Amino acid sequence: MEEEYKRFTVSLPPDLYEQIEKFRNNLGVSRSDFIRKAIYSFLVSEETIPASSDKVVGCISLIIAHKHVKPDTDQTEHIHSHEVNHDNDHHHEHDFSSRPIYANVQQTDELLKMDIQHHFGDIIISTMHVHLEFEKCLEIIAVSGPKDRVIRLKEDLQALKSVISTGFFIIDRE
Repeated sequence: MEEEYKRFTVSLPPDLYEQIEKFRNNLGVSRSDFIRKAIYSFLVSEETIPASSDKVVGCISLIIAHKHVKPDTDQTEHIHSHEVNHDNDHHHEHDFSSRPIYANVQQTDELLKMDIQHHFGDIIISTMHVHLEFEKCLEIIAVSGPKDRVIRLKEDLQALKSVISTGFFIIDRE
């Protein structure tokens, strides 16, 4: 049995229409499929999930910037040399020993990020850290639990200075 569809008309400003047409043509989807997916995406957005929901599931993604410091130098002024080609097998030595003072933003943020994640261990299912470029990483955090805790985790992570971009997707499991 074929699913029945309802038809309706949508009016858009010409510039928005052109942007949508270009975007959906690049995706290779029909106008109807594009609109259906956009509407569904909006309906499952965090705003439509009741604040009291105890059963959300989703992910928080972070793009994080890293600066690399030379060992045995003033960490706030000397940034890692890019004379080494990191795309090949040419490696160089770093001093990864523990330091009593974490002077730069990235080191401080990394400690804060770990501390934040430990405080939200009740809702974090899993994390994945991916090295995108030498100075950029992607962290994906799978979450499940009360909506207010998930939102708080996202906000705490988003506040870190080394976070360039945040993605967020949750759905209500009820």
